[in-house]
Amino acid sequence: MTQVLSHILEATKACLYGPDRWMGHCLSHGSRKHRDLSIRRTDDRILLYDFAGCSLPEICSALGIHQRDLFLDASFPRSSRPILKLKRPDRVASAFLFELGALDRRLRADRILEAAQKLDAATMSHAQLDRALGYVAQAYADIERAEMLEHVADTLRERDYAEGMDREQSRRIA
Repeated sequence: MTQVLSHILEATKACLYGPDRWMGHCLSHGSRKHRDLSIRRTDDRILLYDFAGCSLPEICSALGIHQRDLFLDASFPRSSRPILKLKRPDRVASAFLFELGALDRRLRADRILEAAQKLDAATMSHAQLDRALGYVAQAYADIERAEMLEHVADTLRERDYAEGMDREQSRRIA
């Protein structure tokens, strides 16, 4: 699999994006300006996703590989493949990321709305007023999105708490 990964990284001129994650140019639609092909290596496979919408068969064909080449254990019969343990999601860490996203949107919206209050609509051209109102509308949309993200974060924390209480109660019974 490392040979396949090396081939993909070289062919797409991928740049490191994070641990075992790269962004490259999709050869399927001829991307040269934007890196829109996400490449990720996991324990047992290589994941490819094109944000421009190319399908996996199209991407593999353009790279000159087969889809089966993306799997580490493709040469093993299905019955002898190792069984993977599922990791329990870290809901608290996910909730924190949702909170950060909400905070970012709220701060941006607050700055825009504060600036909009200082504007004098009478001195603005129609184009300027239209542009300013577009920014204000986006600020209100950001506030709504922040509320939704905060709700998701609260739900994740509640689920984590409830799951922890269930585990604790089952330990007490046993």
